[in-house]
Amino acid sequence: MMVLAQAQMKDVVRNPMLLFFFACVPIMGAVMKAAMPASVRTLLSTTLFVMSAYFVGWNIPAFTLAEEKEKRQLEALFLTPVRPWQVVLVKGGLGIVGSLAFGLLMFPILGTVPQRPLLWLLSYTVLTPFTVGVGTLVGLLVKDTRTLGVGGTPVVLLLIFATTLPWALMQPGVWSVQAWLPTRPAVELIAAGITGEAVPVARNLLVMLGYVTLLWLLNARLIRRLSFVRH
Repeated sequence: MMVLAQAQMKDVVRNPMLLFFFACVPIMGAVMKAAMPASVRTLLSTTLFVMSAYFVGWNIPAFTLAEEKEKRQLEALFLTPVRPWQVVLVKGGLGIVGSLAFGLLMFPILGTVPQRPLLWLLSYTVLTPFTVGVGTLVGLLVKDTRTLGVGGTPVVLLLIFATTLPWALMQPGVWSVQAWLPTRPAVELIAAGITGEAVPVARNLLVMLGYVTLLWLLNARLIRRLSFVRH
């Protein structure tokens, strides 16, 4: 597993598209800090944290799986003793660790101090397996990087904008419905971690954990199919 993790890490570092997305996160943070007025700092900070989770957590499994399929490296890997679940586990682990690292990096860049740091960490830790799970699901379903760009990019953009747009001000009805989608709970919990405001923590966590569980059950089913193909 350690050798596999090292090899996957090298693939991530050598991927120019992933490096581009990684670079976007701190650059956007620095630009926001310089340009944003104090009145919207919480909103933009929350938006950036959500985007960090998607830009890093989603892209690592999605792009590496799609690229390995395109180059037939995944098929070659399955001819070795490595099992499909181990490949996905390593990619998912890299996505989670990378996403958490970039999330923590945003605090000094933004100059923001969370009022409830444990709540922020808990909420971001729950959001990250969701974004990694979506990236893994898309990566398992697409055939190559082209179909990822056509089919996967709209999915992640929809999730980012559905999560970060100020629906409470624009469309209160949509905001109410989103209480049961994997969008509002994530942004409410992260914002509460930054500002200290009171939100329904237990309900939001349960909603997010429900979607995380569903995603990884779907991924497990697809991984089992890969295991059968391998044999």
